[in-house]
Amino acid sequence: PSRMRGHRFGYGFLLCRMKRWRKGGWIPLDKKMKKFLLADIFLLVFLFLLSSTDFLLRERKMDIIRIAVLTDMPAGRQLENFRMGVAKAAAEWNVDVSFSSLADMRTGEEKQAAVQRELETGCRGIVLQCRDSRHAEEALESVPVGVPVVLYDSETDSARVRVRIGGNAEEESRLLAEAVLTGREKGESVTIVEPVQKSWYMEQLHGLTEERLREAGVLVRRLSLGETSAVETLLKGMAAQGGNILVSGDISVLQALGEANTEGIPVYGAGFSGAVRGFLEKGTVRGTVVHRDYEAGYLAVEGAARILQGKGAAEETVVVESVLVTAETLRDKNVESVVFPYI
Repeated sequence: PSRMRGHRFGYGFLLCRMKRWRKGGWIPLDKKMKKFLLADIFLLVFLFLLSSTDFLLRERKMDIIRIAVLTDMPAGRQLENFRMGVAKAAAEWNVDVSFSSLADMRTGEEKQAAVQRELETGCRGIVLQCRDSRHAEEALESVPVGVPVVLYDSETDSARVRVRIGGNAEEESRLLAEAVLTGREKGESVTIVEPVQKSWYMEQLHGLTEERLREAGVLVRRLSLGETSAVETLLKGMAAQGGNILVSGDISVLQALGEANTEGIPVYGAGFSGAVRGFLEKGTVRGTVVHRDYEAGYLAVEGAARILQGKGAAEETVVVESVLVTAETLRDKNVESVVFPYI
């Protein structure tokens, strides 16, 4: 009867008949070997089910969040640092990032179309850097209200903007003005050179720098430059006139000034690139203020990811720090951590 119960309700009937071969004939298995054999059978069945069906384990589908980063920064070290920060944050927050350049787009309509293309491909968050505040405003017009926007180095009153990231114009103007005043000889005037299209932040930086220099008794002029190709004529005229210092918070203008400055005119500015580093070493640029673009790129993507993952706070403003870079400080650890943050 006990054998019949094992046969009907369990594995007793099977186990009691399991045998192994030994020289001289078959002998019954002991309890230990029966346990190993059953474990192997169960493992094979489990692996079969796992490979052929998701009945036991269903693959967890990951909700991949896609964030579009659009910037009109010109090519150079600043853009590289910004992109490295974006990539770092994307990896740590497990988001997919598309990176688009707006540098060759001259109108707000073109930039708006670029943003719209990103939305049509499924992006759920926008990081925008746009030097012209009017263009930034236009670019965001097509963004649905539910899509969070992180704005970097730009200004707009759009209600879609959840996080604003930028440098401290007060601090950067102080660093820039102090550098000019330290290197200035008595009687030298300052000309602030700016492009026709300038960002809200650059307008702040130039205005505050002008204010500080005027308070120090320096004659300051503002000059709007239509094309960077005109800097050679500008530099020759300044050299002939004598007693001038040139300042620009635009990286494209700063690079053009450094490239064409064969007259030894003191040039200061804001922004950094491989070319600017060479100009600092040659002396055609005396100093430049640089803010932490790597940190800004990281914080921009982090801000969008936090909101989309339900971890974000209300609208906030994030300020990134800046340093003055000169030929003498170029290899200081504090400066290297800004211009080469990923080394």
